[in-house]
Amino acid sequence: MTGTTTLLDGLDREAEDFAGSVDREHYLNGSGQKERLDLSPIYARHARLFDRATVDAIRAADANDERYPELRRLVVEGYLDAAANELTEQIAARETADALDWDGESLPYRSVAPLIRNEPSPDRRHALERRLVEATSAQNPLRERRWDLLYASARELGYASYRQLVEDVGRLDIASLVTAVGAFLRETEEAYRAELVLRLRAIGVDPAEAEKSDIAFLFREPEFDRYFAAESLVDIYKSSMAALGLDDAAQSRIFLDVEKRPTKSPRAFCSAPRIPDEIYLVISPQGGEYDYGAMFHEGGHAQHFAHADGALPFALRGLGDNSVTEGFAFVLEHILAIPAWLEQYLYFSDTARYLAAQRFNRLYMFRRYSAKLIFEAELHAGTDVRGRQKRYADLLTAATGVRYAPEDYLFDVDDAFYAARYLRAWIFDAQMRTSLRERFGERWYESREAGAKLVELWSHGQRFDAPALLRREGLGGLDVLALSAELAPAARHD
Repeated sequence: MTGTTTLLDGLDREAEDFAGSVDREHYLNGSGQKERLDLSPIYARHARLFDRATVDAIRAADANDERYPELRRLVVEGYLDAAANELTEQIAARETADALDWDGESLPYRSVAPLIRNEPSPDRRHALERRLVEATSAQNPLRERRWDLLYASARELGYASYRQLVEDVGRLDIASLVTAVGAFLRETEEAYRAELVLRLRAIGVDPAEAEKSDIAFLFREPEFDRYFAAESLVDIYKSSMAALGLDDAAQSRIFLDVEKRPTKSPRAFCSAPRIPDEIYLVISPQGGEYDYGAMFHEGGHAQHFAHADGALPFALRGLGDNSVTEGFAFVLEHILAIPAWLEQYLYFSDTARYLAAQRFNRLYMFRRYSAKLIFEAELHAGTDVRGRQKRYADLLTAATGVRYAPEDYLFDVDDAFYAARYLRAWIFDAQMRTSLRERFGERWYESREAGAKLVELWSHGQRFDAPALLRREGLGGLDVLALSAELAPAARHD
Protein backbone atom coordinates (compact mmCIF):
# COMPACT_ATOMS: atom_id res chain seq x y z
CA MET A 1 0.00 0.00 0.00
CA THR A 2 1.52 3.29 -1.04
CA GLY A 3 1.99 6.26 1.26
CA THR A 4 -0.53 8.22 -0.81
CA THR A 5 -3.14 5.48 -0.51
CA THR A 6 -2.55 5.31 3.22
CA LEU A 7 -2.91 9.08 3.49
CA LEU A 8 -6.14 9.19 1.49
CA ASP A 9 -7.60 6.19 3.33
CA GLY A 10 -6.92 7.82 6.67
CA LEU A 11 -8.24 11.18 5.58
CA ASP A 12 -11.42 9.64 4.22
CA ARG A 13 -12.17 7.95 7.55
CA GLU A 14 -11.37 11.04 9.57
CA ALA A 15 -13.32 13.27 7.19
CA GLU A 16 -16.43 11.17 7.83
CA ASP A 17 -16.03 11.48 11.60
CA PHE A 18 -15.40 15.21 11.36
CA ALA A 19 -18.25 15.99 8.96
CA GLY A 20 -20.68 13.95 11.02
CA SER A 21 -19.78 15.80 14.19
CA VAL A 22 -20.09 19.19 12.51
CA ASP A 23 -23.43 18.27 10.96
CA ARG A 24 -24.75 17.10 14.31
CA GLU A 25 -23.62 20.33 15.98
CA HIS A 26 -25.28 22.44 13.28
CA TYR A 27 -28.43 20.36 13.67
CA LEU A 28 -28.61 20.88 17.42
CA ASN A 29 -27.96 24.62 17.18
CA GLY A 30 -30.05 25.29 14.07
CA SER A 31 -32.98 23.28 15.42
CA GLY A 32 -33.00 25.39 18.58
CA GLN A 33 -32.01 22.54 20.91
CA LYS A 34 -28.57 23.94 21.75
CA GLU A 35 -27.79 27.57 22.44
CA ARG A 36 -24.17 27.57 21.31
CA LEU A 37 -22.56 26.28 18.16
CA ASP A 38 -19.48 24.56 19.61
CA LEU A 39 -17.20 23.90 16.66
CA SER A 40 -13.85 24.49 18.35
CA PRO A 41 -13.83 21.15 20.24
CA ILE A 42 -14.61 19.32 17.00
CA TYR A 43 -11.80 21.04 15.13
CA ALA A 44 -9.48 20.35 18.08
CA ARG A 45 -10.27 16.63 17.93
CA HIS A 46 -9.55 16.59 14.21
CA ALA A 47 -6.66 19.07 14.17
CA ARG A 48 -4.55 16.74 12.03
CA LEU A 49 -7.14 16.88 9.25
CA PHE A 50 -6.60 20.58 8.73
CA ASP A 51 -3.05 21.31 9.80
CA ARG A 52 -0.54 22.74 7.37
CA ALA A 53 1.37 19.47 7.09
CA THR A 54 -1.77 17.70 5.86
CA VAL A 55 -2.53 20.51 3.41
CA ASP A 56 0.96 20.18 1.96
CA ALA A 57 0.82 16.38 1.92
CA ILE A 58 -2.49 16.09 0.11
CA ARG A 59 -1.54 18.71 -2.45
CA ALA A 60 1.28 16.37 -3.42
CA ALA A 61 -0.88 13.23 -3.38
CA ASP A 62 -1.97 11.13 -6.36
CA ALA A 63 -4.50 13.19 -8.30
CA ASN A 64 -5.68 10.08 -10.14
CA ASP A 65 -7.34 8.67 -7.02
CA GLU A 66 -11.08 9.31 -7.35
CA ARG A 67 -11.26 10.55 -3.77
CA TYR A 68 -8.43 13.04 -4.19
CA PRO A 69 -10.24 16.17 -5.44
CA GLU A 70 -12.86 16.23 -2.70
CA LEU A 71 -10.51 15.27 0.11
CA ARG A 72 -8.16 17.98 -1.07
CA ARG A 73 -11.01 20.49 -1.12
CA LEU A 74 -12.12 19.48 2.38
CA VAL A 75 -8.59 19.76 3.79
CA VAL A 76 -7.82 23.12 2.16
CA GLU A 77 -11.18 24.75 2.86
CA GLY A 78 -11.11 23.20 6.34
CA TYR A 79 -7.71 24.78 6.93
CA LEU A 80 -9.34 28.14 6.33
CA ASP A 81 -12.40 27.29 8.43
CA ALA A 82 -10.22 26.17 11.34
CA ALA A 83 -8.53 29.55 11.40
CA ALA A 84 -11.92 31.25 11.62
CA ASN A 85 -14.02 28.86 13.68
CA GLU A 86 -13.89 30.95 16.86
CA LEU A 87 -15.48 33.83 14.97
CA THR A 88 -17.92 31.44 13.28
CA GLU A 89 -19.07 30.39 16.74
CA GLN A 90 -19.34 33.99 17.90
CA ILE A 91 -21.49 34.91 14.91
CA ALA A 92 -23.80 31.93 15.50
CA ALA A 93 -24.02 32.85 19.18
CA ARG A 94 -25.02 36.40 18.31
CA GLU A 95 -27.64 35.19 15.83
CA THR A 96 -29.02 32.87 18.51
CA ALA A 97 -28.92 35.32 21.43
CA ASP A 98 -29.71 38.69 19.81
CA ALA A 99 -33.24 40.02 20.16
CA LEU A 100 -35.29 42.91 18.76
CA ASP A 101 -37.87 45.04 20.56
CA TRP A 102 -41.14 45.02 18.62
CA ASP A 103 -44.67 45.80 19.76
CA GLY A 104 -43.57 45.66 23.37
CA GLU A 105 -42.03 42.21 22.99
CA SER A 106 -38.51 40.88 22.69
CA LEU A 107 -38.19 38.90 19.46
CA PRO A 108 -35.35 36.41 18.92
CA TYR A 109 -33.27 37.51 15.93
CA ARG A 110 -33.89 34.27 14.07
CA SER A 111 -37.67 34.51 14.51
CA VAL A 112 -38.06 37.86 12.73
CA ALA A 113 -37.97 36.70 9.09
CA PRO A 114 -41.22 34.67 9.39
CA LEU A 115 -42.95 37.70 10.95
CA ILE A 116 -41.88 39.90 8.05
CA ARG A 117 -43.12 37.32 5.57
CA ASN A 118 -46.54 37.30 7.23
CA GLU A 119 -46.93 41.05 7.96
CA PRO A 120 -49.64 42.54 5.67
CA SER A 121 -48.80 46.22 6.31
CA PRO A 122 -46.01 47.56 4.06
CA ASP A 123 -45.07 50.22 6.63
CA ARG A 124 -44.76 47.67 9.42
CA ARG A 125 -42.86 45.27 7.16
CA HIS A 126 -40.37 47.98 6.27
CA ALA A 127 -40.00 49.07 9.89
CA LEU A 128 -39.44 45.53 11.14
CA GLU A 129 -36.98 44.85 8.33
CA ARG A 130 -35.03 47.97 9.37
CA ARG A 131 -34.86 46.69 12.94
CA LEU A 132 -33.56 43.38 11.63
CA VAL A 133 -30.99 45.12 9.42
CA GLU A 134 -29.79 47.18 12.38
CA ALA A 135 -29.17 43.99 14.35
CA THR A 136 -27.37 42.46 11.36
CA SER A 137 -25.23 45.58 10.99
CA ALA A 138 -24.18 45.36 14.64
CA GLN A 139 -22.99 41.81 13.99
CA ASN A 140 -21.04 42.71 10.84
CA PRO A 141 -17.69 43.52 12.52
CA LEU A 142 -17.53 39.85 13.47
CA ARG A 143 -18.27 38.83 9.87
CA GLU A 144 -15.63 41.25 8.56
CA ARG A 145 -12.99 39.87 10.93
CA ARG A 146 -13.92 36.33 9.90
CA TRP A 147 -13.39 37.12 6.22
CA ASP A 148 -10.07 38.78 7.11
CA LEU A 149 -8.91 35.42 8.45
CA LEU A 150 -10.24 33.43 5.48
CA TYR A 151 -8.58 35.77 2.99
CA ALA A 152 -5.27 35.74 4.90
CA SER A 153 -5.27 31.94 5.03
CA ALA A 154 -5.89 31.75 1.26
CA ARG A 155 -2.89 34.02 0.64
CA GLU A 156 -0.79 31.96 3.04
CA LEU A 157 -1.46 28.91 0.86
CA GLY A 158 -0.15 30.75 -2.18
CA TYR A 159 -3.40 31.95 -3.76
CA ALA A 160 -3.76 35.54 -4.93
CA SER A 161 -7.34 35.65 -3.65
CA TYR A 162 -10.04 33.61 -1.94
CA ARG A 163 -11.81 33.38 -5.30
CA GLN A 164 -8.75 31.79 -6.89
CA LEU A 165 -8.57 29.21 -4.09
CA VAL A 166 -12.23 28.21 -4.40
CA GLU A 167 -12.03 28.02 -8.20
CA ASP A 168 -9.03 25.72 -7.89
CA VAL A 169 -9.99 23.32 -5.10
CA GLY A 170 -13.74 23.59 -5.78
CA ARG A 171 -13.27 23.05 -9.52
CA LEU A 172 -15.62 25.93 -10.31
CA ASP A 173 -15.44 28.06 -13.45
CA ILE A 174 -16.79 31.26 -11.90
CA ALA A 175 -16.07 33.45 -14.94
CA SER A 176 -18.12 31.28 -17.31
CA LEU A 177 -21.03 31.10 -14.90
CA VAL A 178 -20.94 34.87 -14.37
CA THR A 179 -21.12 35.30 -18.14
CA ALA A 180 -24.07 32.92 -18.44
CA VAL A 181 -26.12 34.47 -15.64
CA GLY A 182 -25.29 37.97 -16.84
CA ALA A 183 -26.81 37.09 -20.20
CA PHE A 184 -29.84 35.59 -18.44
CA LEU A 185 -30.34 38.83 -16.46
CA ARG A 186 -30.23 40.93 -19.62
CA GLU A 187 -32.53 38.65 -21.62
CA THR A 188 -35.19 38.44 -18.90
CA GLU A 189 -35.00 42.05 -17.68
CA GLU A 190 -37.92 43.54 -19.61
CA ALA A 191 -40.36 40.69 -18.98
CA TYR A 192 -39.37 40.44 -15.31
CA ARG A 193 -39.78 44.17 -14.61
CA ALA A 194 -43.18 44.32 -16.27
CA GLU A 195 -44.50 41.41 -14.23
CA LEU A 196 -42.91 42.71 -11.01
CA VAL A 197 -44.77 46.01 -11.31
CA LEU A 198 -48.11 44.26 -11.74
CA ARG A 199 -47.54 41.92 -8.81
CA LEU A 200 -46.36 44.65 -6.44
CA ARG A 201 -49.34 46.83 -7.26
CA ALA A 202 -51.64 43.88 -6.65
CA ILE A 203 -50.50 43.76 -3.00
CA GLY A 204 -50.75 47.54 -2.58
CA VAL A 205 -47.05 48.38 -2.91
CA ASP A 206 -45.76 51.28 -5.00
CA PRO A 207 -43.03 49.72 -7.18
CA ALA A 208 -40.88 52.80 -6.68
CA GLU A 209 -40.94 52.24 -2.91
CA ALA A 210 -40.64 48.45 -2.90
CA GLU A 211 -38.18 46.75 -0.56
CA LYS A 212 -36.94 43.20 -0.12
CA SER A 213 -39.50 42.62 2.63
CA ASP A 214 -42.29 43.26 0.13
CA ILE A 215 -41.02 40.38 -2.00
CA ALA A 216 -41.08 38.17 1.10
CA PHE A 217 -44.74 39.05 1.63
CA LEU A 218 -45.55 38.77 -2.07
CA PHE A 219 -44.30 35.21 -2.15
CA ARG A 220 -46.09 34.38 1.10
CA GLU A 221 -49.28 34.17 -1.07
CA PRO A 222 -51.89 33.87 1.70
CA GLU A 223 -54.67 33.47 -0.87
CA PHE A 224 -53.44 29.91 -1.41
CA ASP A 225 -53.20 29.04 2.29
CA ARG A 226 -56.42 27.06 2.22
CA TYR A 227 -54.74 24.48 0.01
CA PHE A 228 -51.63 24.11 2.18
CA ALA A 229 -53.00 22.90 5.51
CA ALA A 230 -50.33 22.70 8.19
CA GLU A 231 -51.81 19.55 9.69
CA SER A 232 -51.50 17.72 6.35
CA LEU A 233 -47.89 18.69 5.60
CA VAL A 234 -46.09 15.62 6.89
CA ASP A 235 -48.69 13.13 5.63
CA ILE A 236 -48.67 14.60 2.11
CA TYR A 237 -44.89 14.54 1.98
CA LYS A 238 -44.82 10.91 3.09
CA SER A 239 -47.59 9.94 0.68
CA SER A 240 -45.74 11.56 -2.20
CA MET A 241 -42.57 9.65 -1.38
CA ALA A 242 -44.58 6.40 -1.17
CA ALA A 243 -46.12 7.10 -4.60
CA LEU A 244 -42.61 7.03 -6.05
CA GLY A 245 -42.13 3.61 -4.49
CA LEU A 246 -39.46 4.74 -2.02
CA ASP A 247 -39.10 1.95 0.50
CA ASP A 248 -39.73 2.14 4.23
CA ALA A 249 -36.16 1.23 5.12
CA ALA A 250 -34.80 4.42 3.59
CA GLN A 251 -37.60 6.50 5.12
CA SER A 252 -36.82 5.13 8.58
CA ARG A 253 -33.38 6.72 8.31
CA ILE A 254 -34.90 10.19 7.91
CA PHE A 255 -35.99 11.95 11.11
CA LEU A 256 -38.51 14.76 10.64
CA ASP A 257 -38.06 17.71 13.03
CA VAL A 258 -41.10 19.97 12.62
CA GLU A 259 -41.38 21.18 16.22
CA LYS A 260 -41.56 24.91 16.90
CA ARG A 261 -38.79 26.28 19.14
CA PRO A 262 -38.07 30.00 19.82
CA THR A 263 -34.43 29.89 18.66
CA LYS A 264 -34.94 27.45 15.79
CA SER A 265 -33.53 28.73 12.50
CA PRO A 266 -36.25 30.13 10.20
CA ARG A 267 -34.43 28.53 7.28
CA ALA A 268 -35.33 24.89 6.76
CA PHE A 269 -32.35 22.58 6.42
CA CYS A 270 -31.23 18.99 6.15
CA SER A 271 -28.49 17.65 8.36
CA ALA A 272 -26.75 14.36 7.64
CA PRO A 273 -24.52 13.27 10.54
CA ARG A 274 -24.28 9.68 9.20
CA ILE A 275 -24.89 9.05 5.51
CA PRO A 276 -27.07 7.11 4.73
CA ASP A 277 -28.16 6.05 8.24
CA GLU A 278 -29.00 9.22 10.19
CA ILE A 279 -30.56 12.14 8.35
CA TYR A 280 -32.51 15.05 9.86
CA LEU A 281 -35.06 17.09 7.93
CA VAL A 282 -35.59 20.30 9.93
CA ILE A 283 -38.30 22.84 9.25
CA SER A 284 -39.67 25.73 11.30
CA PRO A 285 -43.30 25.97 10.15
CA GLN A 286 -44.24 29.48 9.01
CA GLY A 287 -47.56 28.88 7.33
CA GLY A 288 -48.82 28.24 3.83
CA GLU A 289 -47.01 27.19 0.72
CA TYR A 290 -43.57 28.07 2.13
CA ASP A 291 -43.77 25.12 4.51
CA TYR A 292 -44.59 22.70 1.70
CA GLY A 293 -41.84 24.00 -0.56
CA ALA A 294 -39.31 23.81 2.26
CA MET A 295 -40.43 20.32 3.27
CA PHE A 296 -40.11 18.93 -0.26
CA HIS A 297 -36.83 20.77 -0.92
CA GLU A 298 -35.14 19.54 2.25
CA GLY A 299 -36.84 16.21 1.64
CA GLY A 300 -34.93 16.06 -1.65
CA HIS A 301 -31.66 16.37 0.25
CA ALA A 302 -32.83 13.81 2.78
CA GLN A 303 -33.85 11.25 0.13
CA HIS A 304 -30.60 11.77 -1.76
CA PHE A 305 -28.47 11.12 1.33
CA ALA A 306 -30.67 8.31 2.72
CA HIS A 307 -30.34 6.41 -0.58
CA ALA A 308 -26.59 6.95 -1.04
CA ASP A 309 -24.60 3.74 -1.34
CA GLY A 310 -23.09 3.23 2.12
CA ALA A 311 -20.24 1.23 0.59
CA LEU A 312 -18.88 4.27 -1.21
CA PRO A 313 -15.92 6.04 0.36
CA PHE A 314 -17.07 9.08 2.31
CA ALA A 315 -15.35 11.44 -0.12
CA LEU A 316 -17.74 10.20 -2.83
CA ARG A 317 -20.75 9.76 -0.57
CA GLY A 318 -20.80 12.91 1.57
CA LEU A 319 -18.45 15.44 0.00
CA GLY A 320 -18.55 16.33 -3.72
CA ASP A 321 -20.37 18.96 -5.77
CA ASN A 322 -23.30 20.25 -3.74
CA SER A 323 -24.95 21.37 -6.97
CA VAL A 324 -26.04 17.74 -7.20
CA THR A 325 -27.80 17.44 -3.85
CA GLU A 326 -29.27 20.93 -4.30
CA GLY A 327 -30.43 19.87 -7.76
CA PHE A 328 -32.24 16.83 -6.38
CA ALA A 329 -33.75 19.02 -3.66
CA PHE A 330 -35.23 21.22 -6.39
CA VAL A 331 -36.46 18.20 -8.36
CA LEU A 332 -38.66 17.16 -5.43
CA GLU A 333 -39.61 20.73 -4.49
CA HIS A 334 -40.86 21.37 -7.99
CA ILE A 335 -43.31 18.49 -7.75
CA LEU A 336 -45.40 21.32 -6.28
CA ALA A 337 -45.38 22.91 -9.73
CA ILE A 338 -47.09 19.94 -11.43
CA PRO A 339 -50.80 20.72 -12.03
CA ALA A 340 -51.93 17.10 -11.64
CA TRP A 341 -50.13 16.75 -8.29
CA LEU A 342 -51.73 19.96 -7.00
CA GLU A 343 -55.17 18.72 -7.99
CA GLN A 344 -54.62 15.21 -6.64
CA TYR A 345 -52.99 15.99 -3.29
CA LEU A 346 -54.08 19.55 -2.45
CA TYR A 347 -57.42 19.65 -4.29
CA PHE A 348 -56.63 22.75 -6.35
CA SER A 349 -59.55 23.67 -8.55
CA ASP A 350 -57.57 26.10 -10.74
CA THR A 351 -53.79 25.80 -10.78
CA ALA A 352 -53.03 28.49 -13.39
CA ARG A 353 -52.71 31.50 -11.04
CA TYR A 354 -50.71 29.59 -8.47
CA LEU A 355 -48.31 28.18 -11.06
CA ALA A 356 -47.82 31.61 -12.61
CA ALA A 357 -46.92 32.96 -9.18
CA GLN A 358 -44.49 30.11 -8.58
CA ARG A 359 -42.83 30.62 -11.95
CA PHE A 360 -42.31 34.29 -11.11
CA ASN A 361 -40.94 33.35 -7.69
CA ARG A 362 -38.35 31.10 -9.32
CA LEU A 363 -37.48 33.77 -11.88
CA TYR A 364 -36.90 36.24 -9.04
CA MET A 365 -34.73 33.74 -7.16
CA PHE A 366 -32.56 32.91 -10.16
CA ARG A 367 -32.07 36.61 -10.85
CA ARG A 368 -31.31 37.27 -7.17
CA TYR A 369 -28.70 34.51 -7.03
CA SER A 370 -27.23 35.65 -10.32
CA ALA A 371 -26.63 39.07 -8.78
CA LYS A 372 -25.23 37.42 -5.63
CA LEU A 373 -22.74 35.48 -7.75
CA ILE A 374 -21.64 38.59 -9.62
CA PHE A 375 -21.15 40.39 -6.30
CA GLU A 376 -19.24 37.51 -4.73
CA ALA A 377 -17.04 37.13 -7.80
CA GLU A 378 -15.96 40.76 -7.35
CA LEU A 379 -15.83 40.61 -3.54
CA HIS A 380 -13.66 37.51 -3.31
CA ALA A 381 -11.24 38.66 -5.99
CA GLY A 382 -10.14 41.40 -3.57
CA THR A 383 -8.29 41.43 -0.27
CA ASP A 384 -10.78 43.24 2.02
CA VAL A 385 -14.56 42.89 2.27
CA ARG A 386 -15.01 46.35 3.77
CA GLY A 387 -16.44 49.12 1.62
CA ARG A 388 -18.47 46.75 -0.57
CA GLN A 389 -21.87 47.48 0.97
CA LYS A 390 -23.08 49.83 -1.74
CA ARG A 391 -21.99 47.52 -4.54
CA TYR A 392 -23.98 44.69 -2.97
CA ALA A 393 -27.11 46.81 -2.63
CA ASP A 394 -26.78 48.21 -6.16
CA LEU A 395 -26.38 44.79 -7.80
CA LEU A 396 -29.18 43.07 -5.86
CA THR A 397 -31.55 46.03 -6.25
CA ALA A 398 -30.90 46.25 -10.00
CA ALA A 399 -31.46 42.52 -10.52
CA THR A 400 -34.60 42.20 -8.39
CA GLY A 401 -36.24 45.63 -8.76
CA VAL A 402 -36.67 46.03 -4.96
CA ARG A 403 -34.34 47.77 -2.54
CA TYR A 404 -31.80 45.65 -0.72
CA ALA A 405 -30.11 46.96 2.43
CA PRO A 406 -26.34 47.55 2.15
CA GLU A 407 -25.91 46.21 5.68
CA ASP A 408 -26.85 42.68 4.54
CA TYR A 409 -23.80 42.47 2.30
CA LEU A 410 -22.02 39.81 4.38
CA PHE A 411 -25.02 38.13 6.00
CA ASP A 412 -26.09 37.24 2.45
CA VAL A 413 -22.74 35.63 1.53
CA ASP A 414 -22.14 31.92 2.10
CA ASP A 415 -18.70 30.36 2.08
CA ALA A 416 -17.02 28.87 -0.98
CA PHE A 417 -19.31 30.43 -3.61
CA TYR A 418 -22.35 28.43 -2.58
CA ALA A 419 -24.40 30.78 -4.76
CA ALA A 420 -22.68 29.18 -7.74
CA ARG A 421 -23.71 25.73 -6.52
CA TYR A 422 -27.33 26.89 -6.26
CA LEU A 423 -27.33 28.36 -9.77
CA ARG A 424 -25.86 25.17 -11.19
CA ALA A 425 -28.47 23.21 -9.22
CA TRP A 426 -31.38 25.15 -10.76
CA ILE A 427 -30.01 24.42 -14.22
CA PHE A 428 -29.44 20.73 -13.32
CA ASP A 429 -32.98 20.50 -11.90
CA ALA A 430 -34.64 21.83 -15.04
CA GLN A 431 -32.72 19.40 -17.24
CA MET A 432 -33.39 16.44 -14.93
CA ARG A 433 -37.14 17.13 -14.66
CA THR A 434 -37.38 17.54 -18.42
CA SER A 435 -35.84 14.08 -18.73
CA LEU A 436 -38.21 12.58 -16.13
CA ARG A 437 -41.24 14.00 -17.99
CA GLU A 438 -40.03 12.73 -21.33
CA ARG A 439 -39.29 9.23 -20.01
CA PHE A 440 -42.13 8.71 -17.55
CA GLY A 441 -44.81 11.23 -18.50
CA GLU A 442 -46.29 14.31 -16.85
CA ARG A 443 -47.31 12.24 -13.84
CA TRP A 444 -43.79 10.98 -13.22
CA TYR A 445 -44.24 11.92 -9.55
CA GLU A 446 -46.37 8.78 -9.03
CA SER A 447 -44.35 6.47 -11.27
CA ARG A 448 -42.46 3.71 -9.49
CA GLU A 449 -40.19 3.52 -12.53
CA ALA A 450 -39.35 7.20 -12.08
CA GLY A 451 -38.78 6.53 -8.39
CA ALA A 452 -36.43 3.70 -9.27
CA LYS A 453 -34.50 6.01 -11.61
CA LEU A 454 -34.17 8.59 -8.83
CA VAL A 455 -33.02 5.92 -6.39
CA GLU A 456 -30.40 4.84 -8.90
CA LEU A 457 -29.21 8.43 -9.29
CA TRP A 458 -29.25 9.02 -5.53
CA SER A 459 -27.23 5.86 -4.94
CA HIS A 460 -24.20 7.60 -6.46
CA GLY A 461 -24.19 10.01 -3.53
CA GLN A 462 -21.92 12.89 -4.52
CA ARG A 463 -19.58 10.81 -6.67
CA PHE A 464 -20.23 12.77 -9.86
CA ASP A 465 -20.52 16.52 -10.23
CA ALA A 466 -23.60 18.04 -11.85
CA PRO A 467 -22.27 18.21 -15.44
CA ALA A 468 -20.89 14.66 -15.24
CA LEU A 469 -24.14 13.20 -13.89
CA LEU A 470 -26.11 14.89 -16.66
CA ARG A 471 -23.70 13.49 -19.25
CA ARG A 472 -24.13 9.98 -17.78
CA GLU A 473 -27.87 10.37 -18.40
CA GLY A 474 -27.28 11.45 -21.99
CA LEU A 475 -28.31 15.04 -21.27
CA GLY A 476 -25.07 16.79 -22.12
CA GLY A 477 -23.46 19.15 -19.63
CA LEU A 478 -25.14 22.02 -17.84
CA ASP A 479 -27.32 23.99 -20.25
CA VAL A 480 -29.50 26.89 -19.13
CA LEU A 481 -31.91 26.46 -22.07
CA ALA A 482 -34.42 24.23 -20.23
CA LEU A 483 -34.52 26.64 -17.29
CA SER A 484 -34.95 29.66 -19.54
CA ALA A 485 -37.83 27.95 -21.33
CA GLU A 486 -39.58 27.38 -17.99
CA LEU A 487 -39.00 30.74 -16.34
CA ALA A 488 -39.08 33.25 -19.16
CA PRO A 489 -40.18 31.65 -22.44
CA ALA A 490 -40.92 35.06 -23.97
CA ALA A 491 -37.27 36.04 -23.49
CA ARG A 492 -35.83 33.13 -25.46
CA HIS A 493 -33.92 33.89 -28.62
CA ASP A 494 -34.20 31.09 -31.10
